[in-house]
Amino acid sequence: MKFHFLLILSVILTSACSEGSQNSTQGTLTKDYRKVSDYKSKEDLERAAKANDPEALFVLGSMYATGDGVEFSQKKAFELFEKSAKLGSSNAMLQLGLIYRNGNDLIKKDDLKALKWFEQGAKKGNPSAIHNLGVSYYKGLGITEDKAKAFKYFSQSAELGLLQSQVIVAGLLYNGEGVTKDHKKAFEWALKAANQGDVESQNNIGLAYENGDGVAKDPVLAKKWFEKAANNGSVLGQYNLALKYFDGNGVEQNFSKSIEYAEKAANAQNKAAIQLLVDIYSNDRNPKYNPEKANYWKSKL
Repeated sequence: MKFHFLLILSVILTSACSEGSQNSTQGTLTKDYRKVSDYKSKEDLERAAKANDPEALFVLGSMYATGDGVEFSQKKAFELFEKSAKLGSSNAMLQLGLIYRNGNDLIKKDDLKALKWFEQGAKKGNPSAIHNLGVSYYKGLGITEDKAKAFKYFSQSAELGLLQSQVIVAGLLYNGEGVTKDHKKAFEWALKAANQGDVESQNNIGLAYENGDGVAKDPVLAKKWFEKAANNGSVLGQYNLALKYFDGNGVEQNFSKSIEYAEKAANAQNKAAIQLLVDIYSNDRNPKYNPEKANYWKSKL
């Protein structure tokens, strides 16, 4: 049996496309580095918006975009975002870019206009605008595909602390996409993402320690990171931790713990975890030998 990892490329593609939408809540609408809502009441907010405060206009637009405290209106939201952006809000620039990238019932999808607004937001230092500019170059949206430029922008937003960018930079460095392959630097960026709570990065850090990939081999630290990933809901982390307990590598062998974590992963349809359970229960020299349970799990394969 071998340890399993999440394919780095799939992380890149899914993370790169998941930077919010106009239907998100205000808390996840943008990932700017500045606090945008600091108003005591709706009336206070509306007064600031009437005075052309760009962030007040953005927050009010967010409310109309989500129907939060006001009647949902894509038209009103768009008008407020546009006014806010023209007054200098990088949040609004980002949001206009996302609206044009995704399109909605009011606005037709337009990658060129999306690119323009991401560029404007990036110039203002908005991490998510920089990230989405990287997505544009990575996928060739409104611009010629350029993986090297994509890496440059993802690196900038990663340096500003954006989790999605850190995951992507780790993947690009690991695979050598748009940049020279460097597993040591990939590990460093994956560790940053793992420390921010990205569960698949936590699993991948465990794998790096397990295999000595980009970092010195350390089975004890591997177990620590697999456990963190597993307890945070990573199915691969659950399987990998089950395998650690099964092998007794970096941790005292414990078949009960191996079964506990293997079952969690197996219940999420992880085939390797199901096979591990079959192997444990089928071995008549194993204290957990149980032909009935072995047959039950075998039926799930």
